[in-house]
Parts: sequence; structure tokens; C-alpha cells
Amino acid sequence: MPEPVVHPPQAAHVARPIFRAVAAVSSHTMSAKKKKPRIFTFPHRQRLDRAADHYLRACYRKKTAARTSEFATFLGVLPQYLSWIAPKILGKPLRVFLREKQVAYAAQLLKTTPLTVEEIALRTGFGTAGTFYRWFVAIHGVPPAAFRELKK
Repeated sequence: MPEPVVHPPQAAHVARPIFRAVAAVSSHTMSAKKKKPRIFTFPHRQRLDRAADHYLRACYRKKTAARTSEFATFLGVLPQYLSWIAPKILGKPLRVFLREKQVAYAAQLLKTTPLTVEEIALRTGFGTAGTFYRWFVAIHGVPPAAFRELKK
């Protein structure tokens, strides 16, 4: 009788230990040190301040309203990133920072020029006289016309 042919047992599909590799990677990332918070120094503030000055001057020349989103485009960064990073550098929201710079320039124009309040509002990049009036009173505590009379 012929001997039956015995085939070697078929090896079952051997799964690679994928889970071990994943576990090793995830345990590595879990044990990784946390990033230190980034510390911003005076030169960071100076650079952002200078960039804001350049942007605001461009707005003054064009007589257009200054906006944080347009400032981000001017810098070549996303508006969300700039809105996130600026308060860390400046200690206040970017919108407030830009408006304070605009009001300071408006106060200088009120002291040194005979321009009307409406013209100063347009020249300082506020867009409307109402916005200018609201921000000016919030920062100086008096309306622009009264400020002009006080500083004479």
C-alpha cells in the first residue's frame, strides 16, 4: 500500500506584533517631556509694534479702516494665529493694541491740526466717526472736541 503523502502542517498566518509597536510608540509619546511655554521678550514686542506702525501708516495713506484680519494678511500669517500669539506678546488683545495706537495718533492730530473730528476719524483708520468717538472716549475719558479744547 502506498504511503500517504504527509504535507507539513500549514503555518497559520503569523501576525506581526503590530500592537507592541503601537504600544511602544504611544508609551514613548506619553513619556515625552511636555513643551516649555514659549517666553516672549522685548524684541518680540518691538517687532510686532514696528509691523503695526507700518500697517497703520498704510491704512492712514489709503484712508481705510484698520482690521486685525487685514493686519494678519499684511504680515503673511493666519488671522487665528495672530489673534492667539499677539496677546501673549503684548499682554492685551491685538484689536485693543491697534486701537490704542490709532487713538494716540488721533490725539496728536487733534493737538496739532485744525482738521475736523470726522476727517481725523478717517485719517486715523477708524472707518466711521462713531467708532472713533467711542474708542477715544473709552481711552481718554472725554470726547475728541473737548480733548482739543483742553490741550489748547
